[in-house]
Amino acid sequence: MALDRSRPLVQWMDRFLYSPVYLLFLGVLTVFSNVFSLEVFVYPVFILMAGYIFLFGRDMLPVFPMFVFGYISPSGANNPGRNPESIFSLSGGGLYWGVLLGILAVILIYRLVTDPVFGGKKFLQKGRKLLPGMVVLGITYIISGVCSGQWEEHGWQNLLFACLQFAAIAGLYYLLCGAVVWEEAPKAYLFWTGLCVGYVLLVELVGIYFSADVIVDGTIYRGRIVTGWGHYNNIGAMFAMMIPLPFFLAGKGKYAWFAYVSAFLFCLGLVFTCSRGSILFGFIVYAVSYVFIVCRNKHARSHIGIHILLNVGPILVFLLFRERFLLLFGDLINAGFHSPLIRISNYVEGIKQFLQFPIFGGSFFPVEAELYEWSRWHNTLLQVLATGGIACFAAYIYHRVQTVKLFLQDMNNGKLFAGISILTMLLMSLLDCHFFNIGPVLFYSGALAFVEYGMQKHEKLQ
Repeated sequence: MALDRSRPLVQWMDRFLYSPVYLLFLGVLTVFSNVFSLEVFVYPVFILMAGYIFLFGRDMLPVFPMFVFGYISPSGANNPGRNPESIFSLSGGGLYWGVLLGILAVILIYRLVTDPVFGGKKFLQKGRKLLPGMVVLGITYIISGVCSGQWEEHGWQNLLFACLQFAAIAGLYYLLCGAVVWEEAPKAYLFWTGLCVGYVLLVELVGIYFSADVIVDGTIYRGRIVTGWGHYNNIGAMFAMMIPLPFFLAGKGKYAWFAYVSAFLFCLGLVFTCSRGSILFGFIVYAVSYVFIVCRNKHARSHIGIHILLNVGPILVFLLFRERFLLLFGDLINAGFHSPLIRISNYVEGIKQFLQFPIFGGSFFPVEAELYEWSRWHNTLLQVLATGGIACFAAYIYHRVQTVKLFLQDMNNGKLFAGISILTMLLMSLLDCHFFNIGPVLFYSGALAFVEYGMQKHEKLQ
C-alpha cells in the first residue's frame, strides 16, 4: 500500500525504523517480555509494528531484528516445555497468537505481490545466489529417512521438523534479498542489531541469576540457567555469535571504545552461561577479532587505556580472587569430565545409523539409539549423515561451498565480521546442535542476505 513518503510522520517512522533507537526499543520490549513475563503486553506491540512495516514500511529490513528479538523473548514462566498452560499452548492463547500471525502473513503476501518497488515479478526474479543450495538441502531434509521405516512411526513429525528447519534457513534470506531496498539500507544495521541482541542477552542472564537461585553456597549450578527459549547452551551460543559483531564498529568514530567494552561484556556473559563449547569458540573468535581490528585499524589502536583495562584488568582480578572463581565455576569444571563421554557414545550411534541407512538416512528421529536429547547428535556433520545419509550430506556440502564463495568474493570488513559470527555458530555446531535450533539459524539466514546484498560498499580489507 503506497504512502506519501514526504509526510512528516512517515518520514519520522522511516528514520526510526532504520536507526539504532528502533533496535534499542525492540530490545527493551524483549527484556520486559523475558524477564518480567509480559509477553501478553509485548507481543501485541510486536504484531502492530510488524503490521505497519508490512503495509507501509519503506521495505522489509526492519522485520529482521523482530525475528531475532522475538526468538529470545519468551520468559521462563511461559516456557512451553515446563508450563503446559503457557501463552503458547492452545488453552493459554496459542490459537489467538496463531490467528494474528496468520493475518500478518496474508498482509505480507499482499505487499509482496503489489508493491511497485520490489513486489510482484521483481521479488520473485531477484537474484539469490544461495537459494539453490538451500532448496536442495531442504529437499533432503524432507525426504530424510524415506527408506528406514521411520515414516510409518514418525512421518508427520519428521516432515514438520524438516519443514521448520528449511524455513529457518531459507525464509528470512529469501524475504530480505528480494524485499529490501539495499541501496538505502544502513550499512551497519546487522552489526547494531547484534550489539543490541548481546545486551538483551546480558540483561536476561542477570534476570535468570536473580530469579532462579543459580548460585548456591558460592557455586554456579548451570542446570538452573534456563529461560523460556532455551538453557545455558542456547544462551551461550547466541552470546558467542554476537561477540564478533561489535568489532566492526570499533574502527568507527569517537565512541569506538564502546564496541570493545561491549564485546568484552558479551564474553563475560558467555562465561556465566557455563556453556563449555560456546566458551571455547567464543573466546577464540573474541581474540581473533580483537587482534585483527587492532592490527588493521589505526583508529582502533588509539584507545590505549581501554586495551589495558580489558586485557590486564581481568587477569589481575582472577589472580586476586582465584579461589573464589574456582569455587564459583566448580560445577562447570566437574561437568567437563563426564559429558564428553556421552557425546562420543552418541557419535558412535550416529555413525551406526548412517551405515544402516547410508543413502537417505534414518530421519531426524533416532532409529535405535536412545539419545539424552531428542533427535540431536551434537555434531552437524554426523547429524546430516544420520538424518539424511549421503544425499543430505552432499546437499549440506553444496550449501556450504556456496556460502564460502559468497564470503570470499570481494571480501571486506563487513563480510569478515559477519563471517566470523556465522563461523562461530558452525564451529559450535561441531560439539552441539545449534545448526538445528531455530534462533541461531534465523540470525544466520538473515545475515546471509546482508552479506549478499548489503555489504558491497563496505571498506575492503587493507
